[in-house]
Amino acid sequence: MANNTTDTNEQGMSCILTEDPMEAKICKALAYSLLLVFSLLGNTLIIMVVCRDDKMKTTTNLLIVNMAVSDLLVPIFAMPRANVEIFYGNLRWLIDGAFGEALCKLTAFFQDISTAVSVQSLVVISVERFYAVWFPLKAIRIKPRVKYVILLIWFTSSLIHVPYLYGFRIATFSGETYCYVAWSRPVTKIVFLLLIIIIYIIPLGVITTLYSLIVQKLRRQSFYGVRNLVIHFSQREKRNRNVLKMSLAIIVVFFLSMSPFVVYLSIDIFSDGRACLSKNFRFITQYLVHCNGALNFFTYFTFNQSYRRGFSRILSRVFCPCFSVFGRRKEVDLSHHLGLESCGSHATVNTGLDCDSKNIVLTRVFSLEKIEPKFVENGRTS
Repeated sequence: MANNTTDTNEQGMSCILTEDPMEAKICKALAYSLLLVFSLLGNTLIIMVVCRDDKMKTTTNLLIVNMAVSDLLVPIFAMPRANVEIFYGNLRWLIDGAFGEALCKLTAFFQDISTAVSVQSLVVISVERFYAVWFPLKAIRIKPRVKYVILLIWFTSSLIHVPYLYGFRIATFSGETYCYVAWSRPVTKIVFLLLIIIIYIIPLGVITTLYSLIVQKLRRQSFYGVRNLVIHFSQREKRNRNVLKMSLAIIVVFFLSMSPFVVYLSIDIFSDGRACLSKNFRFITQYLVHCNGALNFFTYFTFNQSYRRGFSRILSRVFCPCFSVFGRRKEVDLSHHLGLESCGSHATVNTGLDCDSKNIVLTRVFSLEKIEPKFVENGRTS
């Protein structure tokens, strides 16, 4: 939907194709170049963190990886096209012939599939979170099916955008080639409305309803004191709350970045060319949509400690391998000295306890080590 439903009537094009000064073009191109680098690096790091750690391969994290893969389509297909339009004008295309037309169709197809895949992944994440809070035993059964769910997401997203392969084409006007959608305005309105309903309105309604029920359930648990009965359930609720915060942050960022461009397209399409919208307004709203993939990296880094540790490990190995090797040797020596074995990313005492309980025992071990020298100085023995 992003950047793909703009009509090519004469009035609309004369309105939006006013020339920017070269300084403005350079600034916009630099902004997109930085965004391209951040999007590629950020989404690649997200994929690496989850794929390198089996304990990170939860249902939610696998769906996050699916979003990261779809977000990689934006810097590959959408951002180069955006830079071309900055310097040459709206809808401009630099490659003609059969190959140019095929590339025009595929670029529009793949860049909008990215949005559909992200939206459907967010819906599935909200469903998974709903089951994790309301029906925790059933939530465990979802994980073996997540791969099929991801395949279904990509299939439905492709099916939704199949008309793009027919509607988009290239044409040459006054010696300049354009990549545009060749539907009439009534057809464009129908397609746009269907896309907005399927990709924006329905998912937003489902997500809002499910997260409202999740928050209601968590508040009820806290009110009745259920989480204080057993440590295990307290830890589980804490994890649910942390994942809930991160999931809500992802959803808020996505819909806030998407909404201005939806408003822009609605005005542009339903005004029948009467509304002359600012070119800078179009650039800002489109840029916000493309920012979403890069912002997800910072969202995970802010709200999830496991992602922070994973990012730190990968970056330390790339930029400071000496420090990374030293840190691993120190951890191995400490584990050998205390007779510890790994549990996730922390060293813990092998007592047959679960990870949460082992962390408590380990804290007590370290506390005793700090106290022991004081007894020795006073001539005491344990």
